[in-house]
Amino acid sequence: MSSRHHWDPHVQRWATALLLAAPVVIALTIGPYWSWTALVAVLAGIGLWEFQSMVFQRGLPFWWQAFYVATGLLFPLGASGLGPIGLHGALFLVLFAAFSTTLFAAPTDSGGISRAARFVLGWLYVPYLLSYVLLIQPLSSGNRWVFFALLITIANDACALYSGKYFGSHKLYPQVSPNKTIEGSLGGVMGGIVVGTLFGSLFLGAVPIKWLILLSLILVIIGQIGDLIESLTKRLCGVKDAGNILPGHGGILDRLDSLLFVFPVVWFFLHWIDYP
Repeated sequence: MSSRHHWDPHVQRWATALLLAAPVVIALTIGPYWSWTALVAVLAGIGLWEFQSMVFQRGLPFWWQAFYVATGLLFPLGASGLGPIGLHGALFLVLFAAFSTTLFAAPTDSGGISRAARFVLGWLYVPYLLSYVLLIQPLSSGNRWVFFALLITIANDACALYSGKYFGSHKLYPQVSPNKTIEGSLGGVMGGIVVGTLFGSLFLGAVPIKWLILLSLILVIIGQIGDLIESLTKRLCGVKDAGNILPGHGGILDRLDSLLFVFPVVWFFLHWIDYP
């Protein structure tokens, strides 16, 4: 009897990508703002679960796991409710919570500071960065800017994959990601710039083309570095994938890695150019 485990990995990758894209596209095009919040919260929650599975390989008691995931959701809730003030208010609250729980719940635990530090790293890495999506959406053409970031990242990943597959011969950073090549990286850069500039010219006409090219280049580079950061995290933790929830891709973090640092850059860029 056939199953998804017998599919060609390439087919699995594309089938999963299309299924994952459906709720994202619906939320971006016709979904109300609360659907954005719900989507970010779900992705952040799964991402946090995967992150704690990597960095706490001996496991955590259930109540620590529940505290870790629930506290991380303060970021999307804060960003959704109060914008930038809410997001950075959540940052204060989670830092306070990390130390307070160690102080009152485990004052004699010699591993308390190490656990708190890994909690904070996970909160900053996943829900904090991802919640910038909820700061972009209320801006003028916010939906289109999120599409812009997504399309550049998808083009970067796809062009890097196929450029590396057919033309790759020089390793990019074998100590961290042995399969990535310089040719693949350059293909991703070119693909991301072309897609970003075309989309921006068609749907973000108020922005000069020189800024679209520059921003596309920056996002591609940031995305590739974000990918390497997650590869480094997995390598240091001794795991191949962050999870197994997505056939052909691994875990949610394996798909978000290029995007996590991209969304804040878009938000800061829009404020830098004083976008309405």
